[in-house]
Amino acid sequence: MRYLSVFFSALFAVSAMAHPHVWVDSQYRVNVDQATIETLEATWGLDLFTSTSLIVEYDVDGDGELTGQEKLDMIEVLKSFDQYGFFIKMKQDGADIVPNEVQVLDVRVRDQMLWIRLGIALPTPVNLETSTLSFAFGDDELYFAMEPLEEGLVRLSGTLSETCTPIEREAEETSVALWVDLTCKP
Repeated sequence: MRYLSVFFSALFAVSAMAHPHVWVDSQYRVNVDQATIETLEATWGLDLFTSTSLIVEYDVDGDGELTGQEKLDMIEVLKSFDQYGFFIKMKQDGADIVPNEVQVLDVRVRDQMLWIRLGIALPTPVNLETSTLSFAFGDDELYFAMEPLEEGLVRLSGTLSETCTPIEREAEETSVALWVDLTCKP
């Protein structure tokens, strides 16, 4: 844990520079088995430099994986992003909403990259047939570049997913790459 604290402290110390210091491929995953959703997930893939640095620090047995206590230690450190809302930006019908809870569900190494899976509990259930739920990621303070995965910022699954339409739109905020508005047909 000491390395991650030093690593992020160093990033904050040089944050006067106006370019990202950590690149994160990000995506929301929405399971639409019914029109009303209460939870969803998100994934982050950290850039190779950041991933390698963290894997070297936390992969104590050097097997290229984070297992057991290694994984628990990494998850504990990642909880510090709660103070930044995990960079989650969401709106319901244009009004900002803040998740009720965000949990680090898992951390894995895949293709030498560190992948983080987050569980997000919405503050109230959202009916996608009557409301628009908008998604973005953005870091206003730490110079993390939160970029959508190549396949898109929102990935849908579930029995009603084909009735739903995610529409990308440009972001007005400089810290946000883009927004995706999601609605479903009744």
